[in-house]
Amino acid sequence: MTWYIIILLLSHINVVAQSTIVSSELDTTQGYIGDVVNWTVLVDNAENRRIQFPELFLQNDTVSVRTQKLLYNKGIVTGITFELVFWDTGKFQTPEYQVDILNDSDTVISSIAPEPIELTILSLLTTTGNSDFRPIKGPVPVRSVFPLRLTVLGILAVILIAFIYWTWNQRINVKYQRTEYLISESPREKAIRRLGELNINGFAKDYYAELSHISREYVEYSTFIRALEMTTEEIDENRNLFPINDKMFADWVKSLSIADLVKYAREIPDSTQMELDHQKIISFIERSFV
Repeated sequence: MTWYIIILLLSHINVVAQSTIVSSELDTTQGYIGDVVNWTVLVDNAENRRIQFPELFLQNDTVSVRTQKLLYNKGIVTGITFELVFWDTGKFQTPEYQVDILNDSDTVISSIAPEPIELTILSLLTTTGNSDFRPIKGPVPVRSVFPLRLTVLGILAVILIAFIYWTWNQRINVKYQRTEYLISESPREKAIRRLGELNINGFAKDYYAELSHISREYVEYSTFIRALEMTTEEIDENRNLFPINDKMFADWVKSLSIADLVKYAREIPDSTQMELDHQKIISFIERSFV
């Protein structure tokens, strides 16, 4: 009778083990040292059976378990995923692992192990084509116990702040007197005054540049036309903007053209020509916009 019960129990365990399928898979079969390899163990045909996925403990320097996480399907545990990290090169197999099948009293009645899977771990040096040892790194600098650099910088900062404070106290308070300008020059008066200050004995280029600027400034302040920002060609093309007669406008444009030739083409006029152009500008200012 005892032998009959034992045979019946073994037959039941065998049927349970045969009807439940345990499989495993890797996300890759080739990696490098330090890479994370995901290994998943799944159970099929486990309806109405109590399945237990034990934790995986490895005690070697070749492979380590980074994390392990149970997988659920509709609230039922159907598998487990391990993150494996390999620390050596060569061909390896997935670690030994067994899934336990429990009875109603949480007693293990059977254990099923998945088929091992082979994988290859390579070295990063094989991809670079250089298998020589890398150069040894220099020593890592060690901080001093006493922060000498920080102390020196702190002292310099204090000295700098003290010097700034001393300099600030040495400043002289200047009292400015407000100047009242009672005389207001008209554009014509200002132009005549500037023409009187011109030095005919100076450089011709500077003389004609000042002569051209005086006449342009006079026209701009008298008509509010931006003659200072216009070239001689632009002034000539916009004749209709200037409220002066044609002869006076033509003489002014001619004087501006002569000034441009001296400034840019480097023509050298004699003193007689310079005096004549000076008088033309004076005549233009005195007769225009009256």
